[in-house]
Amino acid sequence: MKQKTEREEKPKNVHAGHRKRVTARYIKEGGLDSFADHQILEFLLFYAYPQGDTNEIAHKILNEFGGSLTALLNADANEIKRRSGVTERTAALISLISDIAGIYVKRLNEQPKYLDTPARVRQYAISRFIGKTSDVETFYIICLTEKNKKMALIKDLVISSNSVNSIELSMKEVVEKVLDAKARYVILAHNHPGGNLGPSKNGSQNNIRNQKLS
Repeated sequence: MKQKTEREEKPKNVHAGHRKRVTARYIKEGGLDSFADHQILEFLLFYAYPQGDTNEIAHKILNEFGGSLTALLNADANEIKRRSGVTERTAALISLISDIAGIYVKRLNEQPKYLDTPARVRQYAISRFIGKTSDVETFYIICLTEKNKKMALIKDLVISSNSVNSIELSMKEVVEKVLDAKARYVILAHNHPGGNLGPSKNGSQNNIRNQKLS
């Protein structure tokens, strides 16, 4: 019987140092532009799972949202937990990203508070929908006054429904809110989470009422 003269080598762990390499790559590149969606989520999950491979978990979560990171980040924590089966802590971490982004963009728009050009109005309106759940239509009333001969923001008010393609809107409620805010001008904005950019039947009727009110 031959005696072993060489120590048998243990198979190498291909994941050894992986987290360190991903973090170094992010810092070196100064952002996430070259990262695929699953790599971004995998990176984020490092902070929910102190150990182990998060690549497989990232793929599983994304698959529940059609492979779309945007769809995932538009979901709230309860929906993420229900659909992907992750813990409440992990769902909250993922949901937190879009909420922080929404606050960041909103605060960028707070200085200045003038919405006196179409570009500023568009940028501000878009910022209000960041972090909102992907399956609920949301309606905003942006209240403005005149300051230094410019339209200045007072505040925005939100009315939400539980429908993907319509919203129950009381024009009486809108007028009351506008008067209560002492607004001289208003901008109405809402999203189309269902993907259909055309107005719903209710939307068309409300457009007509809006014109009559003005």
